[in-house]
Amino acid sequence: QFAAVELLLVAYSGASSDVETEYLLILGAGLDGEIVSLSLYNRLMAGVEYLNKYPDAKVIVSGGQGPNEAITEAEAMRRFLVSRGIDEGRILTEDRSTSTMENFRFSKKVIEEDAGKPVSEITFITNSFHILRSKILAARNGFLAHAISCETPDRVIVQMYIREYFALLKSLIFDR
Repeated sequence: QFAAVELLLVAYSGASSDVETEYLLILGAGLDGEIVSLSLYNRLMAGVEYLNKYPDAKVIVSGGQGPNEAITEAEAMRRFLVSRGIDEGRILTEDRSTSTMENFRFSKKVIEEDAGKPVSEITFITNSFHILRSKILAARNGFLAHAISCETPDRVIVQMYIREYFALLKSLIFDR
């Protein structure tokens, strides 16, 4: 069972085709104080590339404040994007989430408040190991979601794929 799930995680670790959507969601990852982790850095750089390619897209930075984090992940991501030339007017923040399910649930509210109508199609960015579970949870929140996969740092890749096995099982059972 473990090997089969790991094969699925690897099989779904790639990106969807390049699709322009009105909203891009960057999923949070850890901070060290106020400094983005390497995983989050990779997500943000993929976000900058997407936002430069699609200048009409808005971005939702999604992530609350965890232990050893001086600010919310959303605030750290907002600062990062602004420092890379992304106009603050394009950035929406969701700063309450503490899980991937909450990232999608709370971001959906932020998106629909901004749009003034239901929005179902989005693009999201996360690391390769996290794509399969994120697609499932996006669908459970009513999204047709296109994924952009970014590199997982070599020093944590094995650890993250093992962790994701358990996270996927938990999400399949409990994240409704």
